Amino acid sequence: MARRLHAGSVIPEFRYDTPYRPQQSFYELLEGEKPVFFVFLRNFGHPITRNYIMRYIETAEELRSARLACVVRTRPHVIANAIPEGAMPYQLICDAEGVLYRFFAVPEESSKLKSYSLEALKILKAAKRQGFSSAKNEPQQLPLTLLVAPKGRVLFAHYGSSLTDLPADCEAMQRVAAELLPGIRPDWL
Repeated sequence: MARRLHAGSVIPEFRYDTPYRPQQSFYELLEGEKPVFFVFLRNFGHPITRNYIMRYIETAEELRSARLACVVRTRPHVIANAIPEGAMPYQLICDAEGVLYRFFAVPEESSKLKSYSLEALKILKAAKRQGFSSAKNEPQQLPLTLLVAPKGRVLFAHYGSSLTDLPADCEAMQRVAAELLPGIRPDWL
């Protein structure tokens, strides 16, 4: 059953695939002293996804109060063939079929006017100059950003209203974590 998440929601345990390992435990990923940001993006080959993945790689050291995992609608072998294991400073979760996207009610927008932002237009224009062309009349997968504590407790949830309505970089995630986390811990509510 699809449901939008909010602060206080609890995500049940599930299994996911990474490009390098199948059937990983969601709750095991959440174990530790720091909560995890989950950023739901489009497929790994989409220019906006690539742009944000690169930003997150370049600014990974800025995220000190939390960890990061990006969720992409891509088959694991596609990424495994393109990126060597250990090259990314954060986790990639592959959900090619969109099971998590549907379960967490990650929205799609059929109107480009509603889903595009000036930043999205700039990224897509640059990609078009390099040969990228988007599929006509395809719904636009909007982003979702979550901050999740152990045992699946959602501390923060933001459903994006445009293709680029997500953290600009790891420094932006750090600001959110720094604002939310002081005083939260008793044992993650």
